[in-house]
This record gives sequence, structure tokens and C-alpha cells, in this order.
Amino acid sequence: MRNRLFFAVLAETGMRLGEALSLRHNDFHIGAGATRGSTLWSAKITLRCSVKTGPRRIYVGDDLEALYSEYVWQLVAMNADQAVADLSNHFVFVNLQRGPRFSPMRQENVYEKVRGLRTAHRSLPPDWSPHWLRHTHATALLLAGVPEHVVMRRLGHADVQTTLSTYGWVTQDAAMRSLAEWKNYVAGWKGLHDGQQ
Repeated sequence: MRNRLFFAVLAETGMRLGEALSLRHNDFHIGAGATRGSTLWSAKITLRCSVKTGPRRIYVGDDLEALYSEYVWQLVAMNADQAVADLSNHFVFVNLQRGPRFSPMRQENVYEKVRGLRTAHRSLPPDWSPHWLRHTHATALLLAGVPEHVVMRRLGHADVQTTLSTYGWVTQDAAMRSLAEWKNYVAGWKGLHDGQQ
């Protein structure tokens, strides 16, 4: 459950690995979004991660909220609320099997899981890493037409130029594909696909 939640957080929020590992339970505000059914996740970076832009708010969907709630109930079933003095201020992602129980997960733990995933799922590229989920998130937002300045804030970039220099090709490629598709569509009007002139 913890691993499912961890990779879902990376995929749905576009957070950096260090940001996700730094999340504490009191950063997760259920039902605090601007629209009904949305969740507010305020990323406050406190653990092994330098943040260029400071804390930010990230809205997430109901599925991630439900997964988080299920994970918290699992932690309570494991007596985390008894073992940890202040669970609400404790790290979300903790050790459950090796190392001191309920101590914060470290990047090494994540990369061990990644190696296991790559071994179990040979379809994953050999260089696949959690950062790919951040790139996928940003790419999906841009292809969906989300403005660059919104993607910039979502990813925690210092300015829009960082977003454009990293992901600008996405919108350029999409525009070029649209142009090619339009030309093919127009060619169909003229009967050029039937060998006619």
C-alpha cells in the first residue's frame, strides 16, 4: 500500500523524489480544495531536499485521497499511532519492514524498490527512475493544454523559463503533429489519398 501511494503521489503531483519523501501527514489536507471533492496537498520540504521555490499547494484527486486514507488506516492497524509520539507531524512514507520501523524512508529505499520493479517488469527501460513520473506528469499537463505558467507552479519551478526549456518541445511537437494531421486531412478532401491528382 505504501509503495502504491508513493508512486501514485509522484505520478499525480509531479513532485520531486525528495519532496515526496519529505511529506508529513499534516501536509495532507483532506477536502481542503477549492472544488468539492478535491484535496489539497501542501508540499513543505524539510528532509534532504533543497527547494528553490519554497512550499507550494498541489491539488490532487479523490483516488489519491482514498489511497492515502487507506494507507493511514494500515499504519494505525500496525500501531504507528502508538509507536510514533506525534503521528500527524510524522513523515508519510516510512520504513515498514527493514530498518527502524516507522522511521522516514530514504532515497536509497526508493531506488531499491525501483530496481525490484525494473526486474519484475522487463518492459520498463533499464534507466527508468521515479523522476520519469515527474516528466510524464508535466508532459500530460502540457499536452492537455494546461498553460505553461500553471505547469510551472505545479512543478515548483522558479520561473516559467525553466518549464519551457525543459518541456517546451512537448508543445512544439504537438503543434507539428497537429499540422501534419491537418495536411493529411486536407489531402483526403482533395482525393489525394486515392491516387488522384
